[in-house]
Amino acid sequence: MKTGKLQPNLGEGIVNEFSTDITLAGNSNTAISTEKAVKTYIHNFVPKIYGVSWDESGDTYTRTGTVAGQTKGVTLSDYYLPIQSKMRRCVVLDNGTVNYYLGATDSTKKEDMVTASVLDGSDGQVMVEIPKFWYKHSYTGTTHTWEISPIAVTGFDVHPAFLSGATELNYIYVGAYEAILYDYSASSYIDYAAEATITPAEDIMSSVTGKKPVTNHTRANFRQMANRRGTGWTGMLYDILSAVQLLYLVEYASFYSQSVIGAGISNVTDWAAYNNYYPIAPSGNSNSIGNVSGNNAGSASCATEASKYMSYRGIENWYGHIWKWLDGINTNNNRSYICNVVANLADDTNDNYTDIGINNINSNDYQATLLNIARGFLPASIGADGATKITDYYYQDSGWRVAFSGGTANAGAYAGGFYLYLHYDSADSTSFIGGRLCFRK
Repeated sequence: MKTGKLQPNLGEGIVNEFSTDITLAGNSNTAISTEKAVKTYIHNFVPKIYGVSWDESGDTYTRTGTVAGQTKGVTLSDYYLPIQSKMRRCVVLDNGTVNYYLGATDSTKKEDMVTASVLDGSDGQVMVEIPKFWYKHSYTGTTHTWEISPIAVTGFDVHPAFLSGATELNYIYVGAYEAILYDYSASSYIDYAAEATITPAEDIMSSVTGKKPVTNHTRANFRQMANRRGTGWTGMLYDILSAVQLLYLVEYASFYSQSVIGAGISNVTDWAAYNNYYPIAPSGNSNSIGNVSGNNAGSASCATEASKYMSYRGIENWYGHIWKWLDGINTNNNRSYICNVVANLADDTNDNYTDIGINNINSNDYQATLLNIARGFLPASIGADGATKITDYYYQDSGWRVAFSGGTANAGAYAGGFYLYLHYDSADSTSFIGGRLCFRK
């Protein structure tokens, strides 16, 4: 008999050592089976602390923990990404129950990849499930380090996207599509062209396939329409976006989303003539790739882009196409305040909001460095460009400001997963700002 001990790499910062003794009897099937079982246990249940460091001075990245040494600027196999690999599209009922999961590589099928799914709202809202995770941020010299873990680890905190005040939530659900409107009086989901008939106090924000997204309403109206779907439903919150940004950043080890995933619908030159800056693409163009990240957009023609998409792990048009309102963040004279309690969301106030503790840069340009904060990604300085540092643009203004993110169909290099606009006030609305439905439980 030969005795061995498996010692997995648990990454940096873990406190409790884990080891498993196994007995290997030569090359017998029993020994192989036992070793496979242990490795499976390690893969599924031992925390994999993994992350990325970014030196803002040298603009260099280093993968950390269990992904140390892996190639940067590309995704990795699911083995290395225990949190991201569990992001998946599903159909969610209004009471928050997952009706069913969708095909991993084809959303038109259910999880069995045989049975047809129903994505028009009849079976529920089409969402991307993200499991709770823990995170840690540090800043030393000119280097930020972000680390994440699928289970609780000493020194790590539950990401605030999974908190409502002090209450921990197990999952967040992000709309697979940009927000679509359900017209209560007409009892139907509608395209943006019918928006003149909507009543925010009655109509409902949705995430269904085959419709162009709703735009041209204030953030407060979008908030009201999301809340009307029921308890736990909201628009995209600052904390939820920061969770998606963090998962993306750790996965790719690059802020340059337009390079590592693709341009998205961001390069059109004929938008005004095409439809006067209203949405171009209907929801669901990415259904054919399911949970997979991908991009087939980037042309200058609106007619061409009408059938295109970019998608990050099932979140279609995460950036590009239209701006998406960002709730749970209010900014006053470049000082931001954050809230993750849906009942406390309001505009132009810091009541029941948390002070981020430091001011954002008070100038407009490509973001160069970030504030030393754990809670999200806000710019400390500007002066980079569309291919260096954060690679995405930032707008701001004085006074109380509301937020939207991601960029538009004609934003070009400005657009990306970290493009942030803190320039509009709470009374503003326009044809190229929409939203995204979210749910937390």
